[in-house]
Amino acid sequence: MKKSQASRYARWSAAVAIVLAAITVGVYLKRGYTRYVEHRNAPPAAPVNVERQSTVLTFSKVEGQRTVFTVEASKSTEFKGLNAMDLEGVRITIFGRDGARHDTMETHACRYTKDSGDMDCSGDVQIVLMSEEEWKSGTGKSAAPGVTPGTMKIETRGVAFNRTSGEAKTDQEVRFAFSNGTGRATGAEYHADQGALRLQRNVVLHLTPAVPPGSATRKASLAPAEPVEVTGSRMDFSRDTGTMYLSGPAEAHTQNRRLTAAALLLELGPDFHAKRLLAKSGENAGSARPEFTSTQRASTQHVTANEMSANFSPQGWVTGAEASGQVAAVSQGPGEKQDVKAEFATADMFAGKNQPRRLVLKGAVDARTVANATGAGKGADSRHLTTDELQLEFAENGRNGVRLASAFTPRSGRIEWNESPLAPASGGGPGKSSQTVVQANQLAMQFDNTGKASRLNAVGNVQTERTAPGSEKQTATAKSGFVEMNPAGGWSRMDLTDDVHLNEGSRAAQADHAVFTRADQSMLLTGRATVRDATSLTSAQKINFWQYTGDMRAEGGVHSTDLSARNGPVRLAPVPANISSDNLSANNKTGRAIYTGHARLWQGESVMEADSIEILKNERVLNASGNVNAVFPQAPASAATSPGPASAAPSGPRPPVLWHAQSAHLTYWDLQNRARLDQNVFVQSPDEKMSSAALELFFARAPASPSANGNAGTAASPLPGAQQISRAVATGGVVVQQDERRATAERGEYTASDGKFVMTGGTPTIFDASEGTTTGRQLTFFLADATIIVDSENGSRTLTRHRVEK
Repeated sequence: MKKSQASRYARWSAAVAIVLAAITVGVYLKRGYTRYVEHRNAPPAAPVNVERQSTVLTFSKVEGQRTVFTVEASKSTEFKGLNAMDLEGVRITIFGRDGARHDTMETHACRYTKDSGDMDCSGDVQIVLMSEEEWKSGTGKSAAPGVTPGTMKIETRGVAFNRTSGEAKTDQEVRFAFSNGTGRATGAEYHADQGALRLQRNVVLHLTPAVPPGSATRKASLAPAEPVEVTGSRMDFSRDTGTMYLSGPAEAHTQNRRLTAAALLLELGPDFHAKRLLAKSGENAGSARPEFTSTQRASTQHVTANEMSANFSPQGWVTGAEASGQVAAVSQGPGEKQDVKAEFATADMFAGKNQPRRLVLKGAVDARTVANATGAGKGADSRHLTTDELQLEFAENGRNGVRLASAFTPRSGRIEWNESPLAPASGGGPGKSSQTVVQANQLAMQFDNTGKASRLNAVGNVQTERTAPGSEKQTATAKSGFVEMNPAGGWSRMDLTDDVHLNEGSRAAQADHAVFTRADQSMLLTGRATVRDATSLTSAQKINFWQYTGDMRAEGGVHSTDLSARNGPVRLAPVPANISSDNLSANNKTGRAIYTGHARLWQGESVMEADSIEILKNERVLNASGNVNAVFPQAPASAATSPGPASAAPSGPRPPVLWHAQSAHLTYWDLQNRARLDQNVFVQSPDEKMSSAALELFFARAPASPSANGNAGTAASPLPGAQQISRAVATGGVVVQQDERRATAERGEYTASDGKFVMTGGTPTIFDASEGTTTGRQLTFFLADATIIVDSENGSRTLTRHRVEK
């Protein structure tokens, strides 16, 4: 072998030896390290006071055939001389007395006292509440606790659990979570038998509305469901009944809504979503009542009651709400304030809007609305409704808003308006507020697209009342009617139909239809309209009144009767005066009335017709104009009517002598017992005819006549007799004609007592077909015979032709 080869073999042998030595050292090192690790990880040696250690420990509480709860520990350690053991890996499963639950409580370590059955778990504790059904279905096992519908996860520490009573307590902070919310509190008690959890202090809940299954986002037309924060001094949670009861002061609020109460009861569904929230008053008298406040845009609402409740959809929207016991609500918005009181209120809500669709108020309902003043110095209109039941309907208005659409009282309702003074341009009163009341068996209010009241319908036994400054109270009744509302506040027009009756002071009216207009304070009666006061009665097809001014207008078949026989403005006879015309314009404050269009007045034997007849009640004056035709009785003549031969005695009662007069104008002064006719005057009686430019008639009253009831007037209160013409004075181209005799002069005076005419002025002349013409400075002739007394420069002489037969 060569020396080089030997050297190579020597090097290979050395390398192999080194490798084998390294392997041997590695094996020894590995075994040493393994022994070290096993020694380090080995359980500590049992203390000298440890009596026994077990890897698994299980015990249960059993009542009858049911297991109420089971306690499991992965390891237990018993101590010598101590009646206690340490448990590790503790899990308590609670089934409840009826086996309907599968609640669990887990912690790392607890000390268990054998005598008392107490378990003190000082470390972190987790409690999961769920039903047995959820456990069996696997949802409670697979999903994370606190997220799965129907489960609640509670985290705390320092829990004491009593095996005998099944109660768990802690005074530490408690945090919990469920599918639709989270919360926290201080201190807790859990009762395994009842499955009840009590949070002791400072309870705060955060409720998050759920998204509907299968929908990742809400529809754009639905209002976003806001998170709700609920606080209370204490909370009792019952898994069996699915309720959370928060003792007060309790509060639930969102960003824009707030509910406070002495106590709140929250009812939960199987998946822990809120089903119903009940707000209660305290048990002690005078304790805080539930209060609800909402602020949206520029509007605020405030509601109080003895008890309130709200029902929720699974998605978190309010589907309905109720309030009972002295319910009071105030709503303040742009332009008006509303105040409502009732004993009970219930509301149905629009789906997904948290806004009312229908609101029903019952029991002593009192609703007030005040419109805000719109300018300096202006008052505010107010509306006041009282009824036993009020139903309000709302309509959608915009994306998430609603507006009031209608209001209805199924039973008798009364609404009252207190109205601010009208502007001077509207013809209103002296700047004082007025009041209007409408009452009926049913009231129905309609609202426009802006939510303003637009029309009120009244049905059945409608009664209205109107009080205005400077006017007497006005009341009306009808079978039905409606009121049109003014968008600026108050009402603008009131319409009553069917058997309308009205009273205003001493005035009463009735018609088929009546319309009241607020702007000019007018009242229009149509269809067999009749108005009556203490002294007069007027009927027409249409009668219109203006309350402030006192004006009245009537159209179509006007007929008025003056019922005052003693104090009437025109006393031509001791009987009521009647006037008819096509139209009437009057004012009850000034006492002036004008009848136009075929005007006709009749009273006793006196009759007057003209284009228009004006009555001035206060002055007791009558003016007739246009085609005047009048009939007046003449005072009876005395026994001897002329200086000639005595007249033959009458053989029985004679009919009254009536004068028929025509002219363009006539004025009658009742206080002066005088009338004047002007322009184309023509008068005719059974004995003569007379024409002139003007004529004055002087009247004398006949002896007192029987009173209206048929009895003769007494000395203390005699009724005046009829007005009778006692004297007549004609001027301006006077012409008197009797049969074939005609007399002319500038002035003619007739005296009824002796039946004579005295003609003077100008050249008094008498024309006679058989005797010729007679003139003189004054001619006096008697109608009863042919006697004429001529007074001339040559003296006085008497002419007699023959007796004029009547």
